[in-house]
Amino acid sequence: MSVKQTKWSYDLDKCLVELDGLHLSDSDMCSLWQISGDGSTQTCLQRNPRIWSGLRYTDGAGSFRGTDKTESDYNVLNEMYEGTIFEDIIQDLDGVRSRIMTKKMHTTYSVHKDKTPRYHLALITNPNAYFIFPTLNEIMHIPADGFVYEVDTTLPHSFVNCGEDRTHLVISKRSSS
Repeated sequence: MSVKQTKWSYDLDKCLVELDGLHLSDSDMCSLWQISGDGSTQTCLQRNPRIWSGLRYTDGAGSFRGTDKTESDYNVLNEMYEGTIFEDIIQDLDGVRSRIMTKKMHTTYSVHKDKTPRYHLALITNPNAYFIFPTLNEIMHIPADGFVYEVDTTLPHSFVNCGEDRTHLVISKRSSS
């Protein structure tokens, strides 16, 4: 199975209150969030300690294809998230390269594979947001039910958001190698 519910569950209201409590200004949004061509955004909760501090919230965002970046390099919590529920979640999962990702309404990713599986905690979603695994003939929705879901993103997959904006906490599973 490509998507499975884990034993980890968190208070979504607390997650959303703490995320909203960061009080980001417009200039913060520009420096802390990577914005894609379709308006989707992501910001990094963890950084590579060797990366210049001005890029700590965006260097781990986007595709690593064609780079020498590795998921496990992004293992130091960014200061803004210290003492938050997000720090607890990352520690519980022993995760790396954690990001908050918002996929805008009516957008999609191309079919691709990632180097490691991912953990997903749906913070805000809609019933028309789907992972698609074409080689398995599977379409899966991750509900905003407080549970973390492990997604085998090493399989060919896409994501399609047919509804309102969707926001997930996405954490890469630490590689055993």
